[in-house]
Amino acid sequence: MFINIHTHQFHNQGIEIINKDDNPFTDGLFSYGIHPWNAAKWLELEKDFFAETNHENCLAIGEIGLDKLKGPSIQEQIDVFKAQIAISEQHQLPVIIHCVKAWNELKQLKQELKPLQPWINHGVEKASIVEDILQSGMFVSFGKGLVQNVKLQEALLKVPLNQLFLETDTADCSILTLYAFVSKLKNIPLHELENSIEQNFKRVFTKWKNGLNGQHF
Repeated sequence: MFINIHTHQFHNQGIEIINKDDNPFTDGLFSYGIHPWNAAKWLELEKDFFAETNHENCLAIGEIGLDKLKGPSIQEQIDVFKAQIAISEQHQLPVIIHCVKAWNELKQLKQELKPLQPWINHGVEKASIVEDILQSGMFVSFGKGLVQNVKLQEALLKVPLNQLFLETDTADCSILTLYAFVSKLKNIPLHELENSIEQNFKRVFTKWKNGLNGQHF
C-alpha cells in the first residue's frame, strides 16, 4: 500500500492525506491547520480550525509551523503554532510541520512543549538538518525535491525506516515514483519500504488505526 502523507492535490494512488486548506470540498482523508503564512488570521479562522480538526476524516493537524521568509512576525507565528499544538495534544492528532529558516526555534519549541503526539517535518529539503530532526524525535517526510538533490539523498541513507514518510506536496508527480526512487537509493525491496512506511502510518495516524469509518488496512 502506497501512502502519501501530505499532498495538495488528488492523485488517486493509495492512501492520500489531502491538505484541506487548499481543497475545502474534499470528502477524503485530510489534514487541517493554520499555515504560518496565515497566522495573522488566527482569530478569523479559529472557528473553522476547531470544526475541521473535530471532523472524523481529519487525521492530522497541518501543515503548521514557522517561516522566516513569509508571513507575520515569528513571534505571532509561534503563538499560533502553540495554540494548534495544544489542540493536537487534546485531540491526539499528529502534526505536519512546515519549517523554513526556523529550525532552531522549532527545535526549542519541541523541547519546551514536550508533545506526546508525533511531529512530522514535511517536505524536508535541507540536508544539513536531517540528523538533527531525527535526534529531536521527529519524523521526516521527503518529496520530489529528493530526486535531484544529491546531498539530500546522502542524508536519506542515514534515515531509519521507522522515522520515514514520503509525500508529493504540491508537486505534480507520482507517489509510486518516489517509493521506487527511495527503494533503489536505500537498496531495499520495494515491498520492504512499503511495509515500513505502512507501519509508521499506523503508529502515527492512530485515528486511522483505530478504524476510521470502520476502515482498516
